[in-house]
Amino acid sequence: MLQKELFLNSEGDSYFQRNRTALKKEEEIHKSYKVYLKYMNPKMKILEIGCSDGRSLDYYRIEIGCFSYGIDPSEDAIKIGKELYPEIDLSLGTADNLNFPDDYFDFVIFGFCLYLVDRKLLTKVVYEADRVLKDSGYIGITDFDTNIPKKRPYKHHKDINSYKCDYSKMFLAFPHYSLIEKINMGSADDPFILDTTQRAASVILYKNHEQGYYYEPDQF
Repeated sequence: MLQKELFLNSEGDSYFQRNRTALKKEEEIHKSYKVYLKYMNPKMKILEIGCSDGRSLDYYRIEIGCFSYGIDPSEDAIKIGKELYPEIDLSLGTADNLNFPDDYFDFVIFGFCLYLVDRKLLTKVVYEADRVLKDSGYIGITDFDTNIPKKRPYKHHKDINSYKCDYSKMFLAFPHYSLIEKINMGSADDPFILDTTQRAASVILYKNHEQGYYYEPDQF
């Protein structure tokens, strides 16, 4: 069974319930999500993949005036999010199948979810994000950012693995994506993680086909 199916069936809800208490204790949105604000403008359409109950999306809506959309594999998170934040469009789903039109969003955010995506679905995840993102749009990735790809057992479920790597490389393999900024995700106690196999970061990428290629007229 795919990890995707396990999250949709039960682990998505379990993950949400485990972390719900911590979310309530936080008075502010984590800095790793605030870094995206300066690239947002009013009336932008924002999609967060792995949005939980939509808390960060509502923050963007209030601070910037964005139209906020989110998907998550937890039915509990989506149900509660719709009650807490009725002005956000939330739906159940996963990153490999985005039920939105082509070129629909100005900003697509992966909210610490790529490390749990089935490896055989990664190329589809890239395709779907690129498909729904407008040209001159942005991708934000908050996730692990290790220099060496690592696989390890997911401690909460025996049939799930977590995968740590630099996920921005999946998009930067294409010349129409550019790296704009990368922010280390340390903590107050450990602001910079020396161990490169344990690092996490927020990364902002820019999509622009016109700037991706130098035009060279045919010469015969």
